[in-house]
Amino acid sequence: MSAAWIAALALVFPGKTRVEAQLAPQAEVQTDATATKERWRELLGIDLPREVLGEGEALVAPQGALARDGEALVLVARARFLTQAPAFESAWKLLDGREVEAATRADVEIEKARLCVENDDLARALRLLLETPEANAPRWPERAEAWLQVGRAWARSGELQKAARFLARFVELAPRHREVPTALHLLAQEALERGDGPFAKACVSRAEELSKWHSLWKVRTTQIRLTPEEPLPRIGLAQLWLQAGDAAKAKLALEALLARHPQHAQGWFLLGEAERVAGALDAAQAAYTKTIEFEPEHVLARNNRGTIHRLAGRAAEARADFEHIVDGPRSAERTALPAHLALARLLEAAGEKDAAQRRFARYVELGGREPLREPAR
Repeated sequence: MSAAWIAALALVFPGKTRVEAQLAPQAEVQTDATATKERWRELLGIDLPREVLGEGEALVAPQGALARDGEALVLVARARFLTQAPAFESAWKLLDGREVEAATRADVEIEKARLCVENDDLARALRLLLETPEANAPRWPERAEAWLQVGRAWARSGELQKAARFLARFVELAPRHREVPTALHLLAQEALERGDGPFAKACVSRAEELSKWHSLWKVRTTQIRLTPEEPLPRIGLAQLWLQAGDAAKAKLALEALLARHPQHAQGWFLLGEAERVAGALDAAQAAYTKTIEFEPEHVLARNNRGTIHRLAGRAAEARADFEHIVDGPRSAERTALPAHLALARLLEAAGEKDAAQRRFARYVELGGREPLREPAR
């Protein structure tokens, strides 16, 4: 197994699509194909394929607004597969022979291969996906789904060694895909066959972690759909996306929350975290300021705003934020420790040696262990 794959495995986190799950008016659907498809993916992810069909069948019909969008066709076909019998025939009928935009033709062909894998027509699936039976990459190497379906086809054919290369590449390309846990279990099985127990154990552990993440995502997304005005599910969803390192999706959840609850301090704080992770420090500072406006003793928001001030060379503003924490009612809490140290270092840098030592002594008293002088980098 390649070193790149092993490194990628350590970074795997799951994922999904858009925060808003409520169906949009028909006019909006017709003018925003991207949002429509993201909503359909979400509906499929929370096991509501009939809602995709209710909206999608007309849109992908020959005269529909998305008739030539292969990606949209695939989503409706998948909803058919999950709800109509016979499943394979119903989904295949929608896809086979349809003229679609060139950019989405691969989506249709890969979905047809997926249907063949589901129907155990493995030879046909491999013919759709590979130029030759011994090819080391699918016809569409930029598409994660193509690698997945080749891997699944080889695995179902009893060729786990052949499958492993494709499944590993799938995980590298789409580390948060909902099928990654399945791929990881197959990789674990292949690793055991060649005697690599530690790698198999790592795969299973990561698969379990991803499965739990997906389960939580499904719960939070369903809760948002059922109680769209309740803030806690959106907070939970944003935290999941931050855990996964996807600041953009966390922002979607938080912006939807703050549009409904503009004085929600924790919502503003998490938006600041999302902006900070994305490297937008000015936006993060503004979000932390809103947090403090609604919750003046929010230690983490004030500490993070102070840190941004310090990094920008605004020593007076940084000092004010850190002093507010270390002289405030929550100064003895564990979350206040960074502020104690940061203030001591600011004072040391300003030549206020005695004040720096007093602040640093309090930091040590509270359990801090880092040195007063910041290590050279």
